[in-house]
Amino acid sequence: MTRQVYLADRPQRFSVDDGETLLAAGLRHGLAMPFGCQSGGCGSCRVRLVSGEIDYPFEPPALSAAEREAGYVLMCLARARSDLTIALHQPAQIESLRPRQLPVRAAGKQWLAHDVLGLTLKLPKGDGFQYLPGQYIDLLIEDGRRRSFSLANRPNGETLELHVRVTPSGRFANWAANEMPERAILRLEGPLGAFYLREDSARPIVMVAGGTGIAPIHAMLEELLTRGTGRNVHLLWGVRSLRDLYLDARLREWATTHPHFRYTPVLSEPDADWRGARGLVHEALLQAHPSLDGFEAYLSGPPVMVRAGKDACIRAGVDADHLYYDSFDYAFETWPALG
Repeated sequence: MTRQVYLADRPQRFSVDDGETLLAAGLRHGLAMPFGCQSGGCGSCRVRLVSGEIDYPFEPPALSAAEREAGYVLMCLARARSDLTIALHQPAQIESLRPRQLPVRAAGKQWLAHDVLGLTLKLPKGDGFQYLPGQYIDLLIEDGRRRSFSLANRPNGETLELHVRVTPSGRFANWAANEMPERAILRLEGPLGAFYLREDSARPIVMVAGGTGIAPIHAMLEELLTRGTGRNVHLLWGVRSLRDLYLDARLREWATTHPHFRYTPVLSEPDADWRGARGLVHEALLQAHPSLDGFEAYLSGPPVMVRAGKDACIRAGVDADHLYYDSFDYAFETWPALG
């Protein structure tokens, strides 16, 4: 049986077949919709179910109980059991942000930390590649796999900055660090994801990053601080030890020169001479902000950190409509393309 899906915040509607996900049906009808892992793990395709009934093949791991209670569903897993109305809550420029594939040239690399490689990619001249600070791209690897990387710089029309964690099992990361030729041509698909800066809000912001989850947060901060919106922003960056704070000097400088920006590094395995915050970053967040009522929250990093951070934010008063996150789940590094 075919069901109809109505969009609460757009004039369009689309049909979905039995067994077809909302995401697959929407893309089949040519609608611009954000998505990521297509496996329920990242939350990029989160929308609010205004009316109707859906079911899942399994409970989506990316959604917290508070999000489910607020009516959020994931389009990549949801199947329609009735006609539906959903609210996408997408930016006005979504049509110009449809994912596409394009070649890029490796323009430089440098070690940012003992296990984090900074990679600069040069966009084709005049291509006009657009994205929102916080979004990510997939690099398309020759063996058919994909590797997802958040964009660490605000859009400039010329270059993309990536923070690549290099681990013994990371095939692409080790190739990029040790074997990639100068001016190598890579292919990407993007922009992807619904983790981006909401610039139409005046709420104060808390940002929580874990490890290389600082990359999309860095892009957001560049945008916010460059524009000088005046919104109060508190960043908490959780890492293991001092050597992992590879952007520490820059963030401290920003905190000195921008009175509305506050920065707190948090070490879970602190060095002996460390005098700053210790422990888990979401606990440091609650210590600094016992109440987050009226705040907007952005979380980025490993899945366990994001889950704990989401729960902490909800307990402190952040409502689900103003909670945004990007879970760096490496289990999905071989995500297939849809369709």
